[in-house]
Amino acid sequence: MKKLVIVLFCLLLVTGCWDRRELTEIGIVSALAIDKNPDTGDFEITSLFIRPSAESTQTPSPERPFLLVTTTGKTIIEAIRKSSQTTDREGFFAHNKVIIINEQIAKEGLIPVMDTFQRGKDIRGYVWLCIAKGTEAKNVLQIKSDNISRIPANYLNSLIENAEEEAAKINFLTYNKEALSEEKDPVAGVLSIEKIEKEPFERVKFSGGAVFQKDKLKGFLTERETRGYHFVTGEGPANQGVISLPSVLEKGKFVTIEVRNVTSQIKPEVKGNQISFTIEVKQEGRIAEQQATGQFKDRKEQVDYFRKIEEENKKRIEEEVNLVVKKAQQEFQTDIFGFGRALNKDYPDVWNNVKDNWDERFADVPYTVNANVDITSSLLLQGPLEPK
Repeated sequence: MKKLVIVLFCLLLVTGCWDRRELTEIGIVSALAIDKNPDTGDFEITSLFIRPSAESTQTPSPERPFLLVTTTGKTIIEAIRKSSQTTDREGFFAHNKVIIINEQIAKEGLIPVMDTFQRGKDIRGYVWLCIAKGTEAKNVLQIKSDNISRIPANYLNSLIENAEEEAAKINFLTYNKEALSEEKDPVAGVLSIEKIEKEPFERVKFSGGAVFQKDKLKGFLTERETRGYHFVTGEGPANQGVISLPSVLEKGKFVTIEVRNVTSQIKPEVKGNQISFTIEVKQEGRIAEQQATGQFKDRKEQVDYFRKIEEENKKRIEEEVNLVVKKAQQEFQTDIFGFGRALNKDYPDVWNNVKDNWDERFADVPYTVNANVDITSSLLLQGPLEPK
């Protein structure tokens, strides 16, 4: 009898999945676009709802596999909640892949805009955060493009995940950490729309970087500047991309290096009141394409050729690093590289003295760039080919 009472008491404590929501009751939102009405100042939220039945492998539907719903409100959460007024499913945001934000909103500051996402648990920290350049954020989701994926959110997610070093990318959690940090400012991904010549459609492009000072957008980096940014930080994607260099064998020809690995280190040095930095960059690569023809006489000639290519690659790295550091200093006055982080690590007392006006100090801080390149192979070929 005593055991029975204990069992019954335990059953009272087991409540089951009290907060569960059935799949048939929720609408999975896989992308959000945030714009602002210039006349009213209200936020405009475009939510991309998935239509699972339209993507069914058993009975696929010809209809669009997604639904775009745009709602307005004085705040973000108010606008999002209004989607239930026109949609027959409650929005479920845990599978959201990307948040796209209007360029003008980003210039005003993102921390107030992202406040509701930080407080709630619906949006996951790993969702991609991108800035819409030269267009409204909702246009990126509305564009009729000739994509492989029929769902824009999946298409954008693949663009970002497969991006090479010419594009910056950041997730929601990392952005918040860097925007609230005193030591490094964030660089977000950039989405734009480009017209395809002689084609009836447009295409979304993911390239470059959006530079922030704390949480406010300061400007944009080009593809070359973004690659230089990744050289400095060593935080580039796993697939590092390629670099095309003028051939040292034949004028007007090119050799392409496939970048396999990049590591970097920012070393601060303090002498009296003078703060300076050294940027150490190490790159491994291999020859992926050689336009020039010819044959090496011996192994030494091949090694000498590799050394010349390495020197050209080294010059390109130093050129692109200088390009982006000077832009960050002179145009943005924003430490997007983590110079302050390196200074705090090695000289915490010095950092405490300069952190309150670090942006001004960073704009004038001297630096040097030391690049080291190692061409490890030429893939399956031992050298250029010469037709007989």
